[in-house]
Amino acid sequence: MKLNVINNSHKKDSKAWYTLGPLQKYHDDQGIPTMWGLAVGNYNRAVQLKNNKQPWLFCDMPYWGRWNPLKEAVNPQGEYFWRICFGDIHVTWIVPDLPKDRIQHIDIQPWRQKKGDYILVAPSSFTINSYIGQRDWEHQTVAWLRTKTDMPIKVRHKPRKNGKSGPAYADVPLSEDLKHAHCVVTSCSMVSIDAIIQGVPVYCHARCPARPVSQTIENFGTPIYPNNREDWLATLSWHQYTQEEIESGLFKDMFGRMYDALR
Repeated sequence: MKLNVINNSHKKDSKAWYTLGPLQKYHDDQGIPTMWGLAVGNYNRAVQLKNNKQPWLFCDMPYWGRWNPLKEAVNPQGEYFWRICFGDIHVTWIVPDLPKDRIQHIDIQPWRQKKGDYILVAPSSFTINSYIGQRDWEHQTVAWLRTKTDMPIKVRHKPRKNGKSGPAYADVPLSEDLKHAHCVVTSCSMVSIDAIIQGVPVYCHARCPARPVSQTIENFGTPIYPNNREDWLATLSWHQYTQEEIESGLFKDMFGRMYDALR
């Protein structure tokens, strides 16, 4: 495996380096471009690579098992995962026949088919919405929904506080917002993953990680209730790794199994 690990002057104790550091063992200047996040020039790189259909790796926060400084203070030896996707910012397909041992801790709830109290809209960040070509996604989508339903609409933005972001900084836990939701509508937010696990139907953009088990936004009003959520979760589970799993070669073995370009 040869990866051109792009280090945009990330500090050694940064979230980015927690992933890029272990990946350095595969570094080759002629390898597949590998980057963390969409900041510091990566946005333009990602758009160009995607448009040119070139192979590349994208790293960021995981689908679950997320690191945050509050959690690390309580459990500094805990295992934290880091998302690694091939050819886009999320994996939006199901890889067949993957081991399911990494999802045994997930309690998949029955599909919720009764009408809830409101539609939960979960916009992605401005950067992500720009990346998928819908900068004004939130306002356009909410306005469009109001022409399709008279149900109340609750908007849940990505939690942010003091320059930091993530579930640890939410004033209202996501579980509370999902408790009485009729459905979730999102561009690419990882809120969709929790929703699907909880049995809440999702409508999303084609580049959302929940797309394999969700309906498209254009088909709002006709939810789907797929029976392949375990296969979908297994696929997500093999697109996130601890530092130790990257260093041990597990990441290399699994990505070589899933993607010919990385063998």
